[in-house]
This record gives sequence, structure tokens and C-alpha cells, in this order.
Amino acid sequence: TVSGDLMVYTSAEDAFMTEVLNRFNAKYPDANAQYFRSGTEEVISKLKAEKMAGSVQADLIMVSDGPTFESLKADGLLSAYESPELANIYTEYVDPERMYYGTFPAAMGIMFNTTMVSEAPTGWKDLISEAAKDNAIMPSPLYSGTACNALLELTRTEGIGWEFYQSMYDNGMAVVNGNGGVVNSVSAGEKAYGIVCDSNALAAAAKGSPVGFIYPEEGVPATADPIGILADAKNRPAAEAFLDFMLSEEIQTLGRDLIGKCPVRKGIEGPDGSMPLEERTTLISDAKKLSEARDADKETFKEMFKQ
Repeated sequence: TVSGDLMVYTSAEDAFMTEVLNRFNAKYPDANAQYFRSGTEEVISKLKAEKMAGSVQADLIMVSDGPTFESLKADGLLSAYESPELANIYTEYVDPERMYYGTFPAAMGIMFNTTMVSEAPTGWKDLISEAAKDNAIMPSPLYSGTACNALLELTRTEGIGWEFYQSMYDNGMAVVNGNGGVVNSVSAGEKAYGIVCDSNALAAAAKGSPVGFIYPEEGVPATADPIGILADAKNRPAAEAFLDFMLSEEIQTLGRDLIGKCPVRKGIEGPDGSMPLEERTTLISDAKKLSEARDADKETFKEMFKQ
């Protein structure tokens, strides 16, 4: 039976997590699921500090990207689980060893203010154009997991690379902590362009902000907010039930309707304005390789952008 305390560490939006936990606790009245939320990098720091102290408080972790989970896997922090929901989801977002499962495939692309930009951008190179000079903003790879994954993918993509990041810096690209700051800035017309996660931009557009979003033609770095059960989980039965619940039709639909997320579950349409998964040029490299390069790449970014 599913009962007892359950703790989830996550970088997902508060509004979404609150609703998910309310529904989970309603479905399993003997369970008491709670969550702790911060940016991916801070969540991981907390988890690793607890591991060193020998007192991991979380049963599950759900943050934004595969490379982060590969480093947790390498450190022996995760535990494999064969979910009965596997047949219903896009398995390219599932770890072959079943240590983590993607929940909502996210793509990084370009949002733009429709009152400031008359012709929609088509690709990444639009961010280093004259029109975007001192007029674009991005989330920091030092805080945001999706931004870090984008850095790792784009710097390894032919025709983009580190030269692109240097060109963005030279073109006056502003940097804020997370995706939310980018959405606010572009929505308010402080900047005309922003690099941002599709769900954030589409949710803003759905609420009436004057913004558009495009999936760049060169390819979109993709993450899927993976979830995994921790090796030190104190409540394994509830942790398994929660992972299955995240992949259920109910929660997959909720993620789409509440925060504009694209479902990883087959047969559920994406949010308005999102490009179907099959039609995107998706950049998904070997998460293990990206994980190994992560710290060095963040350091390079830090120096390049004088962070």
C-alpha cells in the first residue's frame, strides 16, 4: 500500500507541483507527499550536501535535464525502476538503465515581443543580428538546468559552437537567472528577443502576453524534466507510485493545461503553439558525455560572459 511521508526535490513550477501533490495525496489518503523547490543547480547542491552528511531527505528528484541525472547516476545516487507506464511514453526520454524517466519534453528556442519584432526569427543566428543588438536576453547556464543543457548541446552543434556564444556576448546578450526572468523581460518589452523554454513562452502567450515563439531551424536542445527514485529513498513504494503518477494521463494532461508543457505520454496533443515532437529537429546528445563536460563548459561560459 502507498502510505507515509514522501519528499520530492524539484525545479518544477510551484503552481504545478502544489496541484500534483494535492492530487497524489487525494488518490492515496494515507500518503503525505511534500516537495522542496529551487533552480536545478541549487537542488543538486542541496542533495549532494545531504549525501555527504549521510542524511538524504528526498525520495525522488525531478529537475530539468539528462546530464544532471547522469552525474547523479555516476555518483550512485539513483535507483532503477521498471515503470508499468513505459509502453505509453516516448522512450527516447527514458534512461536505458531505467534510472530516470523524462516527464515533459522541453525545447529551448527563441521568444520575441510581437509589438517590437515585425518579422519572426527563424533560427539561432537571428540572435547575433543587428536587430538583436543589446536587445536580447537569456537564462544563465550557471543557475538554469535547461540553459545549461542548451549550452552543452549548441556548443557541440555544427555551425553553431562556442563562436555563437561569443558572438551573442559581443552582441550585448543580457543574462538573468532563470527562464521566468526572460519571459518577464520580453513580455514587458524590455528586450525584443529571448532564449527560453517553449513551455514558458507558450504559457505567457496563452495568458495574453504579446509574445511569439519559434523552434530554431538548426535544431532545438531538448530536455524532459526527468524524474528518478533516489537510492536512499526511505519510502520506496510511495516513490514508485509517484513516478507512475507523473507519467499518467491525468498528470500529463495537467502539465499541458496548467503550465503549457508538452506531454511525454503518447496520444496526448501538445499545448497550443507547440510543434509536434515528430516535426522538430531535436538535439539530444549522449547525456553521459554532456555530464562529463558540464563543469568545464560552465566555467568557460562564466569567463566568456564575465559572470
